[in-house]
Amino acid sequence: MSQARVLLVDDHPVFRRGLAALLAGEEWVRDVLEAGDVAGALQAVATRRPDVVVLDLGLPDGNGVGAVRPIRLAHPGTAVLVLTMDEDDAQVRRVLAAGASGYVLKQSEPEAVVAAVRTVVLGGSVLGPGVVRPAVPAPGAPPPFDALTPRQLAVARAVAAGRSTARVGRELGIADKTVRNILSSVLVATGTSDRVALALLARERGLRDDDD
Repeated sequence: MSQARVLLVDDHPVFRRGLAALLAGEEWVRDVLEAGDVAGALQAVATRRPDVVVLDLGLPDGNGVGAVRPIRLAHPGTAVLVLTMDEDDAQVRRVLAAGASGYVLKQSEPEAVVAAVRTVVLGGSVLGPGVVRPAVPAPGAPPPFDALTPRQLAVARAVAAGRSTARVGRELGIADKTVRNILSSVLVATGTSDRVALALLARERGLRDDDD
């Protein structure tokens, strides 16, 4: 995998810097950015375009749940992983429905947090220990595409429509290698063997391209 830029958004500097130091030692991490509130997070996403935002929910200028969708809209190539103390099932549902790719509790082991960040960078989804997966289908997507994360679904739609890896990467703001990694996870999740099979399944199930 290509190296990733990670943005940590948390209003506790000690926790934030500890996690930054932990991630900085990973060979797949290019650099680690930090922000202490929603405004700082949105500014960093707009100017630095991180591959993933690790987002706390309790921030000084607003609930992090409300930041997930603006982050995804500002730069669709940026994935969001929520890292919080909040174990509320309804909160998990709202976060995933807003477009987050994962939800992990701060009390998780450090290795589990690092693994979760890496999984999301690769285009996967993750729920940490103690988090119950709610039923949140991808909006408007038919089975089996409704089980994909928003990022996987965007790649699935684009590839099924016949767009090249390079074009998909440009449209989503991600590296070609990341597109290929996400596509691999989509093929596994949908039970298809290649791009052609994926396109045929998408047509059969009525999955529409966002540009249609």
